[in-house]
Amino acid sequence: MSRPLYLAIALIVCGAVVTVFTFARAPRSKDFAGWDVAFMSGIGAIALGFLATLVEVVTG
Repeated sequence: MSRPLYLAIALIVCGAVVTVFTFARAPRSKDFAGWDVAFMSGIGAIALGFLATLVEVVTG
């Protein structure tokens, strides 16, 4: 496997860790907070990692 593929997989793992941590630790409230931003950033990192992995696999 190439270096970009390793980086994409690492991005997926980091995004998953951020998402799970914020989902488990965030206080429950109806107010918008930094936890919400972190949660959405984790989801975005997962999506970006999957996209990078797909591009790397397809383009070889």
